[in-house]
Amino acid sequence: MARRDAPWQTCELCERSVPPGMVTLHHLTPKQKGGKAEDRAPVCRPCHKQIHAIFGNTDLARSYADILRLREAPQMRPFLVWIRKQKPDRNFRTVMSNDHPLRRRRR
Repeated sequence: MARRDAPWQTCELCERSVPPGMVTLHHLTPKQKGGKAEDRAPVCRPCHKQIHAIFGNTDLARSYADILRLREAPQMRPFLVWIRKQKPDRNFRTVMSNDHPLRRRRR
């Protein structure tokens, strides 16, 4: 089966149905913090980029090691409301949040 003929998949974060080329596997516990390949969740590219634009690996490992917690995170809510209204095959530019730990370190 060709990739473009493959069935669309559901992003576990925004719950949109997206083309297979738009799905990535997010390590729920970052590899840097001991995450394993078994602990990954399929998320669309925009959601994956947004997760890493907002949270550092330490925050992800400590507080957001499952999809439900990520979905309920106050920093993610406005994005999730917005992304659910977008066309499923679109990718978007993502900018690092001012609250991201790496951004704070650079100031």
